[in-house]
Amino acid sequence: MSDSVRFYDPGENWSGVECSSCGADAEVWWGEAMARAFDNDFGNLDVKAPCCGRDISLNDLRYVWPAAFGRFALEALNPDIEETTAEQDDEMAECLGAPLWKIWVKI
Repeated sequence: MSDSVRFYDPGENWSGVECSSCGADAEVWWGEAMARAFDNDFGNLDVKAPCCGRDISLNDLRYVWPAAFGRFALEALNPDIEETTAEQDDEMAECLGAPLWKIWVKI
């Protein structure tokens, strides 16, 4: 748990990022947008996508391998399972009272 927002990335599983509005490759402008958001402690994730000119959130971009912003994470190192079921995911979210994003990180 953190007082500030952080970016949870998939590590070596990184496979790129696409605009959530038009589907264009966003990696060419994403790094600069992330740097600006980082300078603001990720307090504002809104950007104007250069590819289509639409206002979008960095959190809503299509990360080819899932990634997300947040202040809380549950982590399991080498969980010895291939995947959790949708039922398990729903149960964890229900217990926490908040939606969850599953991010498989390769370190």
